[in-house]
Amino acid sequence: MPAPTFANGHLLVNRYRIQELLGIGNTAEVYLADDQSLQRAVVVKVLLPRLAGHEDVRRAFRERIIKAATLSHTHLARVFDGGQESGSIFMICEYLSGGSLEDVLSSGRTLSVDDGARLGRDVGSALAYVHENDMVHGALSPSKLLLDEEGRVRVSDIALAGIGKEYRERVTLDDVRFLSPEQAIGDPANARSDVYALALILYEAVTGITPFDGVTPEAVLRARINATLPMRPELGTLDMVLAQAAVSDPRQRLDAEQFASRLGAVVSDFAPLVIPPTGGEVPLLSQYRPSEPRNSVGFRPPSPDQITGANAVVSSLGRNGAPRHARPADEWVTTSSPVGRSRSVRNDFDDLDYAGLPRSRRLAFLVAALVLLVVAIGGGIAWKVGLFTQDNSVPNFVGVNLSEYQNSSFTTSAPINSLRTTVKADGFVVAIKHAFSSSAKSGTIITQTPLFNTEAKSGQVITVTVSDGVQTVRLPAHLIGETCRQAEPQLVHLHLVASCPASRMISNATTPLGRIAGVVNTAGKSITSAVVHSTVVLERSTGPATTTTTTTVPSTTTTIASQALVAVPNVVGLNQAQVSAAMTAADLYYHTTGPGAGTKPTWTKVVSETPVAGTMVKKLSSVTLHVQ
Repeated sequence: MPAPTFANGHLLVNRYRIQELLGIGNTAEVYLADDQSLQRAVVVKVLLPRLAGHEDVRRAFRERIIKAATLSHTHLARVFDGGQESGSIFMICEYLSGGSLEDVLSSGRTLSVDDGARLGRDVGSALAYVHENDMVHGALSPSKLLLDEEGRVRVSDIALAGIGKEYRERVTLDDVRFLSPEQAIGDPANARSDVYALALILYEAVTGITPFDGVTPEAVLRARINATLPMRPELGTLDMVLAQAAVSDPRQRLDAEQFASRLGAVVSDFAPLVIPPTGGEVPLLSQYRPSEPRNSVGFRPPSPDQITGANAVVSSLGRNGAPRHARPADEWVTTSSPVGRSRSVRNDFDDLDYAGLPRSRRLAFLVAALVLLVVAIGGGIAWKVGLFTQDNSVPNFVGVNLSEYQNSSFTTSAPINSLRTTVKADGFVVAIKHAFSSSAKSGTIITQTPLFNTEAKSGQVITVTVSDGVQTVRLPAHLIGETCRQAEPQLVHLHLVASCPASRMISNATTPLGRIAGVVNTAGKSITSAVVHSTVVLERSTGPATTTTTTTVPSTTTTIASQALVAVPNVVGLNQAQVSAAMTAADLYYHTTGPGAGTKPTWTKVVSETPVAGTMVKKLSSVTLHVQ
């Protein structure tokens, strides 16, 4: 390992006293330090020298530090400061003493369904806040989820995520453990990539296993492309929510705000998750999870006593030689002995003398017990390896519409129940999931696990994902009368594409000039809801319609037509010839101001225009251009 940049005791920029090196990651060296000014512990993250030599990495790191320092959220680790010393660029972060979620999972601990939902709700709310501020983590993992001294979770390394990845020398299994399918095929991380990573983290935190495994990074990434999240009984009510957050297609995946909201609905309170710290050394054996309980009918070999029908002989003394507890008096009886004296006998088999049986009978009992024991063990092994189950080929359900399984009852659950009956006849069990799809009709099965023609045992669970059709959102009711600048962010928040073209102007007597008078789709039809990611066209008002007023005076009739309006074209950045052509086409005049105006014969480009582009003005009006 290369020598650290700063030694213990070094005073960084005359303020931060380095205490110790905590570790060296793929992007930065991490130190614990004392803030001499505010008397508090902080974490110093210094960009690795091999990355600091690239100016594009240094510039990106500076920009992300500045932006991350403006963020403030309950479940987000704070970035306090940044700077540079002796060519090393660094940032100062909040020190969180509770370790990380990775430490918790490495100790063999898992979270309950409720705590898993609380963890996802807390982290999801922080990610939604980060995404709203135009930042993406892109490398979320349990080691990035730190715990404060009270055990509350914080998302860390927002400023470091994705820095210098193009200069990475190699990729490890840990690096790809929580990457999304789009990252696996080389696409850049987006906001929904963080949602996918969080879904995998919650899956592992609750079940204790990784959903997609492999011996190489390539194998791990390949396993999750176009794959659904495997079902696990430990997930309980989290199963469907995690499946929707881990859809392969990011367009169909929940966003962070939706994910946090649905996880919050799983638990009944709003208190944040508190993970108590792991106390002391973890015993070696406790790090291994016990075998899973059997979900099918198992087999327990009988004991020899159960085979012979007799109870074992029990000594009259305990382990320490103490007399056994006396039985109630009413269980003792008195009988006559052959010699004429009385003795007390037990009304059970405790006093049965097996030594008095003939030797041949004792040997027969022993042989029978051994034979039955061998048969029992053999039967259990055969059941375990599946010798008593039937191999069938998984049928193909992809593309099938559930309406094909509709029965005469015509209830909502009828198609699903009919499908389950059909699959059960083939020896399988079906589990239903739902997801939005822009290409498949509602009720159509879009994926299945295991795949078609896979050999599977009788009783195998087949998980099918059913399309809920396209996802639509309702448009805000107050768009009419707003400006395009006010309306566009609202539509973007609903994951719609807002279009406010100058060519789409309509006459409206009640809406002021330039304000939104109509909301239509690309076909020109008025709409109140739209498909997610589709384009919504905002039509602006030209004011009252053009009217003709006729005034009659004796022997004279005068007709006055109101002058037509046109939109000011956008000419910012254009040269003189281009501006002249645009203004001529719009039937407008223009005059120039600024450094390019006056005695100079030509100017190079327009810097600004008044009125701004899109403003409705009368034909043959004059537009002022600031040129250079």
